[in-house]
Amino acid sequence: MRYVLPFLITLALCFTAQSLALRAVGGRTAKSESNFFSSIGRIQAGAMGRAEILVLGSSITGRLPDRAQGFPGVANMGCDGGSAVDALRAMDQGILPIAPWIVIEANTLHLALKSEPTEISKAMRGQWFRAGMKFPCLSSYARPSAFFYSKLLAKRTGDTGTSDLTADLGIISKPGPPSVDAAAQLTAEQEALAEEINGILHRLETKGSRFLFAWLPPARSDGSPPPSWILETARRSRALWWDAGQEAAPGTVTLTDGVHMAAPSAARTTVSLLNALDRS
Repeated sequence: MRYVLPFLITLALCFTAQSLALRAVGGRTAKSESNFFSSIGRIQAGAMGRAEILVLGSSITGRLPDRAQGFPGVANMGCDGGSAVDALRAMDQGILPIAPWIVIEANTLHLALKSEPTEISKAMRGQWFRAGMKFPCLSSYARPSAFFYSKLLAKRTGDTGTSDLTADLGIISKPGPPSVDAAAQLTAEQEALAEEINGILHRLETKGSRFLFAWLPPARSDGSPPPSWILETARRSRALWWDAGQEAAPGTVTLTDGVHMAAPSAARTTVSLLNALDRS
C-alpha cells in the first residue's frame, strides 16, 4: 500500500490533466508522433458520440476539420496511408458506428486494391482500440506527444481556428449520379473491390445511411476524368458523386506538399461538403 496509493494518485492526476488538455483543444488532437497513432486517434474520436456526417478516406481526408474545429455533426475518420475502405469494413462488422451521411474519399480508393489489410485495419479489431473509443484518456489522441505534434502541424499547415468557417471552394454544381462510360472494363481486382464496396454500402443503407463518393482537392493534374472503375463502383451503389478537386474555383486550394491541403483550404472543403449535402 505504501507504493500503490501514490501510484494510483499520480495516475489519476495524469488522466485528469489529459482530460483538461483535451477539453482545451476542442476534444481531440490533430496529430501524433506517427501516422499510425494519428489515424487511430482520429478514428477513435470520430466514433465517440453521434455524428450526422462521417468522412472516410486517407490522410487527404485527415486534414479536414470536423466537430473538434467548429463543424458540429461532422466526424473525420481519415486513415493515413489507407483508404475509406478500411473504415467501411469496420462499419460493416459493427466495430465503428454509422451515420445518416457517409462521405467516401475517392482519391485513394485504389489503395484498397491491395489484398493485404493495413496495420490500422488490424488495430481496429483489437481490445485497445475499443477501449480508446469508450475512454478518451486511453485513446491515441490523448497521448501526451499528440499535443506537441499537433502544435507542430498547425505551424506547418495553418490553424483552422483562424480560418473563415463560412468561405467555401466556390463549387457551383451539386452532387449527382456519376457519369459512367458504358464501355469501361474493370480488372479482376477492381471488379472484386467494387462488388465488396457495393455489398457493404447496401447493408449499411438498410440501417439508414446515404453515401457520397467525393474526389477531394487536389484536382487531377492533367484534368483527366476520375478512374472509370471508381465511377462504376459509385453507380452500382446508387451513391452520389462530387468532384470537389476538379470543380474548386481557382485560388481556393493551397497545398502544403502537393497532396495535402493547408488548413484554410481544408476548412473551405468542409464548408463546401456541408453545402453540397444540404442541397442533395
